[in-house]
Amino acid sequence: MTPNVWIVPVNYNGLDDTRKCLKSLAHLAPAANVVLVDNASEPDPTPALRAEFPSVHVVRNGANLGWSGGNNTGIRYALAHGADYVLLLNNDTTVAPNIVGRLLEAFRAYPSFGVIGPVIRYMDEPEVVMTDGVTFNSPGFPGFFQRKEVPERTVEPPAADGTDIVNGCCMMVRRDVFERVGLIDNHFFLIHEEADFCLRAKEAGFDCGVLAEALVWHKGSTAFKRAGKKWQRYYDTRNLARLIRKHRKLSGRGLLSAYGAYLRYAYHRYCHEREDAQPAAADAVLEGLIDAATRRTGPYREQKRWAVPVLRGVFELGRRLKSV
Repeated sequence: MTPNVWIVPVNYNGLDDTRKCLKSLAHLAPAANVVLVDNASEPDPTPALRAEFPSVHVVRNGANLGWSGGNNTGIRYALAHGADYVLLLNNDTTVAPNIVGRLLEAFRAYPSFGVIGPVIRYMDEPEVVMTDGVTFNSPGFPGFFQRKEVPERTVEPPAADGTDIVNGCCMMVRRDVFERVGLIDNHFFLIHEEADFCLRAKEAGFDCGVLAEALVWHKGSTAFKRAGKKWQRYYDTRNLARLIRKHRKLSGRGLLSAYGAYLRYAYHRYCHEREDAQPAAADAVLEGLIDAATRRTGPYREQKRWAVPVLRGVFELGRRLKSV
């Protein structure tokens, strides 16, 4: 039997990108079902999308639920309609017509894999790789996400290399993974939620893989470009602490080493934004640190955080001492 595949793009005030993505999906062979989730964009684009793409199922959330909540709406819809596989796909992408077929062939060739995504290239530099494999929290690596290069090759059956994390820009998930580990963790809202999902899948006994073929072209972070770097820095800093807390045991890095690396990472981000004349983004790093310490989750809440000036003073002292 032909597997029932559903593709889930999420739109938030990105109608032009979404239309381009849906036009790309119209040329799939084999075809797949598409459920487009709108995260309360203004103005409401759903009437126009339904008119232009009558074969696409369009579901609108009553509020912006972030990457996690938007995708969860689509995942629930797909599973309720009998999906065997769900392909999460950023709306600012275009895809190769054979992407569904190649991913399904990879799943057949690698039955231990529960999550697979392809090599992803830049849309404006289509020969340059944006992302492939990722190793999480390696003890000998100063950061937390180390590239694991996947050499591209077109073979039969398709080649797929193991990885800790599949980029959420394009990741196909078997139905039984959702049934065993649940949906995307809504506490993240934005950033690092796909890393958490892949690590949860691995902890449940599934493997994750990268198909060694470039089948997606990604414009990249258009939502953040529209909204500003502040939100990217806030969610990155806050959610990284949650990710480390949940999955530190997957690596050989000890607790003190992991949190020491986390604080160095946050300090580096803060300094970078200050040197780039982006004080709001720098303060967003501090807000992320504070909310990580208090274990605040979900969407950002606008409120005064009394510890921001204190942390700013500590980090500025570090910058002055470093320049001496």
